Amino acid sequence: MNIIHGLVQRRLVPKWAQRITWNREFARGRWDSRILHTPNDPIYELLAKYCTNRDICDIGAGHGNTVTEMPPVYRTYTGVDLSDVALSIAAKRASEAGRQRVAFVQGFMHSFTPARSPDVFLFRESLQYVSRSRRYMAGNMARFLRRYAAMLAPSGLMICRLNTTTPRGKYNAGQIEAVVNQNFEVIECRYTEEPALLLVFRPFH
Repeated sequence: MNIIHGLVQRRLVPKWAQRITWNREFARGRWDSRILHTPNDPIYELLAKYCTNRDICDIGAGHGNTVTEMPPVYRTYTGVDLSDVALSIAAKRASEAGRQRVAFVQGFMHSFTPARSPDVFLFRESLQYVSRSRRYMAGNMARFLRRYAAMLAPSGLMICRLNTTTPRGKYNAGQIEAVVNQNFEVIECRYTEEPALLLVFRPFH
């Protein structure tokens, strides 16, 4: 299973196989103990600051922590994930939390196109799955983020959170931070005690 998961993370198997694998893992509760409840995550402070009365599109929504735990300041929230099982859990949790103006869409982040341009794209721990290799990470990440930037509403922005608890996580965060600095206007960048890297950025005007 670890080998299969590694291949899925690097996108070395077809989309249908990735979808089945993620569905199986969410259904078996593999991620429950790690990410099911994160009420004190520093990402919520940023969302309250930058997402008031804005349309949010959360790429890699998973269990739905963001929509159920962030302050409901958004105008609309759309959660996108490859896993149907994860989205089913997210929809149930959002309903139980009384969240309104929310929607969940199954999609592959490398090809997903929103029905309408959001004000904010959120990437919470999802950018780590963008590139198949370290060697080409910078180029792959730049192309990926430029694609999403082109789908933003006017004056839109992107927010990302990256886990930096492991050496690989720190390396990936540093690479992504460099790409963002080179290709976008950085509004906010900080490392937190958790530890994690938080980035808020937008296309150059």
